[in-house]
Amino acid sequence: MIKEPTNFTAKQLIEKAFNFHSQNNISKALKYYQLFLENGFSDARVSSNLGQILKDQGKLIEAEISTRKSIEIDPDYQSAYSNLGGILKDLGKLEEAEISTRKAIELNPNDANAQYNLGGILKDLGKLEEAEISTRKAIELKPSFALAHFNLGIILKDFGKLEEAEISTRKAIELNPKLSNPYSNLGLILKELGKLEDAESNIRKAIDLKPNEWKAYLILGSILKEYGKLEDAESNIRKAIDLKP
Repeated sequence: MIKEPTNFTAKQLIEKAFNFHSQNNISKALKYYQLFLENGFSDARVSSNLGQILKDQGKLIEAEISTRKSIEIDPDYQSAYSNLGGILKDLGKLEEAEISTRKAIELNPNDANAQYNLGGILKDLGKLEEAEISTRKAIELKPSFALAHFNLGIILKDFGKLEEAEISTRKAIELNPKLSNPYSNLGLILKELGKLEDAESNIRKAIDLKPNEWKAYLILGSILKEYGKLEDAESNIRKAIDLKP
């Protein structure tokens, strides 16, 4: 077996890390990102990418530190601000997440993902009007953005604009029929609109796509209760409880 050399240049380490990362070989990418840093090299892209890997691994504090290091290296690195916003959101630091994501948008106003992320943060902060504006901007920039249409549906539902919410959520399903959450949300919207048969059909589709989603069983139980199918309703509500005691 040929032993891999240990004395890599910074350029070689970055190329290896980026190559493995692009192939979704996360363990190898992580190895070379860490080797790069252990050798005393510095690059904003490396620290930002490492932060995203750590975020995906659930290591949010480490992810925040690494991503902030990226911004320290390059204060104009737009992707790092966007990534940091997502990490801070997951940490529950919503005000900081908003600031970081707005900085990302300031650096690149045409970043649909950053606009979408800002919409989600603003929604969690209860700023629904601003959330709607950001989410619509994401859709304007990327009309095929299924998750943005889905989130817009949630926001419109929270506003009580049920017909508009239905249209937006159906668009999300049209763009990506394999997402389960839009079917669940559509079921809720249709239930409130009194379209129980259609609501039931969509909730059952959500369950087909994601059989262990407890919320879908709970929603289905509430719909069946409206029908007067009390035994079936109880069965689904118990299933929800089994999945999330």
